[in-house]
Amino acid sequence: MTAEATLTSDQEADEREWDLDLGDNHKLAFTAWKPDRALNPQYAGLPDTERLGAIIRHLRPNGEPHEGIIIFDSEVARKVFAGRPMWQVESWEPLTCSPSVACSCGDHGFIRGGRWVRA
Repeated sequence: MTAEATLTSDQEADEREWDLDLGDNHKLAFTAWKPDRALNPQYAGLPDTERLGAIIRHLRPNGEPHEGIIIFDSEVARKVFAGRPMWQVESWEPLTCSPSVACSCGDHGFIRGGRWVRA
């Protein structure tokens, strides 16, 4: 599946706290979902989620930093992001998910045992 690219400045990305160093120049930060329900009452019945997905930072083939997003399959994700590609978490510790992650820049690999494994 293809990860969606994010639009952040390099400075923002450098200041972000990364949850996992996957190796091979790949870092991962979990994303949470906590909407303001006063502004979004349609989500009143859905719980906050600490690990809805992740941002994966890596290097493009030309050496420039690049980021993509994956969404973990969950009840909340299926309701909020219906129809979007999702990844199954096989293990949180160490993180293993499937299918593989193919970025729009051509980077492609798997997250297995908390490590990046090139496809």
